[in-house]
Amino acid sequence: MKKQSRNSIFPRSKNTWVHRAVAAIGLLLITTAVGATQSAANGAAQSQLTVGAGDFEFSDNTGYGVRSIRVYYYRPQALTSESPIVFVMHGVHRDAQRYMREWIPYALQRNFLLLCPEFDAEQFPSQAYQRGNMFDASKNPIPESCWTFSTIERLFDYVRSVSDNKRQGYFIYGHSAGGQFVHRFVLFMPSARYERAIAANPGYFTMPNYSGHAFPYGLRNSGLSESSLRCSFTRDFVLLLGDQDIDPDDPDLRKTGNAEEQGATRFERGQNYFRAAQVEAARLGGRLEWRLKTVEGAHHSDAQMIQAAVGAFFAK
Repeated sequence: MKKQSRNSIFPRSKNTWVHRAVAAIGLLLITTAVGATQSAANGAAQSQLTVGAGDFEFSDNTGYGVRSIRVYYYRPQALTSESPIVFVMHGVHRDAQRYMREWIPYALQRNFLLLCPEFDAEQFPSQAYQRGNMFDASKNPIPESCWTFSTIERLFDYVRSVSDNKRQGYFIYGHSAGGQFVHRFVLFMPSARYERAIAANPGYFTMPNYSGHAFPYGLRNSGLSESSLRCSFTRDFVLLLGDQDIDPDDPDLRKTGNAEEQGATRFERGQNYFRAAQVEAARLGGRLEWRLKTVEGAHHSDAQMIQAAVGAFFAK
């Protein structure tokens, strides 16, 4: 096991109460931060995730091959077998460790097991991360067991087994590229075991209808049935938008013609996405349980969205 240095976990910042909280618990985390190399292969016996911050390697067996994924985590001292499990999906910069740092104070406050898997660009380019690895480069369907969305379900089972957690479901949040991942996860995994899912500030969307573009911009040729879409609409999903995420020239904002049809900015695209879901749910004769929430003053920043996300996760 390899201990991580304080500087690798905690940024130097005095600007927000979150970072002040991180600094305050720094000494505690230094003594407990470990990297626990784990493997799910062959059902081998595994040691428990230790208290504090750490990471482990998850060997994801898809049935067609094994992919190695680094998972950063934080386990509070007071965690119980009934404590929530929260997945946090990183953005395009593949910086899961930074997301872990930002979320640690909330894991302590709410006593949940925090999991931040890192999907590296070599194994998981945009079609395999943001778009879930549903189709190959020739647009041929890929088996569902190989979808990156399915990895979350297997990782959930693995983490329960090594943490003695008895929860039957989990929470999942993603920001930016991670928000792309989560909103498509909700669309295409209607039977997944998440209790509540939150997508924050996605750059562009798979619009939830069949009348527009083909996947990844719409559902045409996606393989998702109308009955599955009706089920997806009834799941507990929150679209979280920063009302100042309005820079049309953001270099990370997708600017293809099909994406720009959805709106000029992330904030506009998100609003149009939610309206499209309302229209399609009505057309299908079903109900829409999704919610749209706006964070006032928030730009394209995960740090500005976290408090609203945590509040949304644990709101009754």
